[in-house]
Amino acid sequence: MEQELELSNYWDDFQNRVNKTIDCLATRDMPTLERLTVHVTNRCNLRCEYCNMNFNMKDMDLEKIYKIIVDYSSVGGKIIHFTGGEPSIYPYIELVARFAKRKGLIVSTNTNGFKRFNVGAVDKLKASFDTSHKEKFNKTMGCDCFDKVVGNLKYYSEQMKNKMLSITAVLNKQTYKDMLELAVFVHENFKAHNLYYSNYKGCNSSFAFSQEEIDDMFKNYIPKVLEYFKSVGDEYSYKQLALYKPDDFRNIEERFPENKIVPCYIQLSEMAVDVNGNCYNCSHLYRDGVKALLQCNVGNMSLQTCFTLLKKVYQGTIAIYQTSV
Repeated sequence: MEQELELSNYWDDFQNRVNKTIDCLATRDMPTLERLTVHVTNRCNLRCEYCNMNFNMKDMDLEKIYKIIVDYSSVGGKIIHFTGGEPSIYPYIELVARFAKRKGLIVSTNTNGFKRFNVGAVDKLKASFDTSHKEKFNKTMGCDCFDKVVGNLKYYSEQMKNKMLSITAVLNKQTYKDMLELAVFVHENFKAHNLYYSNYKGCNSSFAFSQEEIDDMFKNYIPKVLEYFKSVGDEYSYKQLALYKPDDFRNIEERFPENKIVPCYIQLSEMAVDVNGNCYNCSHLYRDGVKALLQCNVGNMSLQTCFTLLKKVYQGTIAIYQTSV
């Protein structure tokens, strides 16, 4: 846990949110909403082979996003993460980022790097870049875009140099052998805060690991990348990669089944809102398609009301934590 808490910057105030949640549980109170994910669009300009998102042409209404931002800031919200789909193609992404910033929020968003947008109001940018092999990159992304993405990430490196740019790479059976080359490429070409290797979260046999491949990665590839991070002084990327265990890469259909009933510490202080305004307990559960036990929508009630109703469902489970806080 100590090492995990050191990764608060990437995980959006992880340590403070965990500690506040523990304090609240000790007094049988519910935590406050401190991180909000808003899916501004279901559209994307790429079609990555491994992606399991259900894309369509739906955008969130601008008025609804403004309402969410105002509601969130009025109850003391801190971190807002705009995502999709691909946020950069949402026509009002720069507008809503500036509005959220004026409301005193920490603004975070992500991008696949294919379309350049103004990140002046963005505090944290997470950019996807899976492999430094041009042909493999273009095949995975579904178009000839490697050079354009590299150019845009260099641009973001300059724009975000006094803030936070994270590069995220999805490790799967097709890319894990390239992970050292990727680390070197990122270090030499981008001014990133860190390189984060994400584990593939799907069941597509073309990308899901076999047990033999997991063993190979942990024996022959991850140690070399960790050694490289040490050699260049990239302590943050080192700590993130060192957290992984083989079980994190196993092919499973649902990663957090226990959190349907018993929430994790982080889940209690955050919420995700989809493009239609429906609320989910957190972004990880949303990605897994896990609906909240109680259905709430920000279109017909306040954000705080949605959050309160969602988390009150877990009020009876708080006693479970008493022996650990």
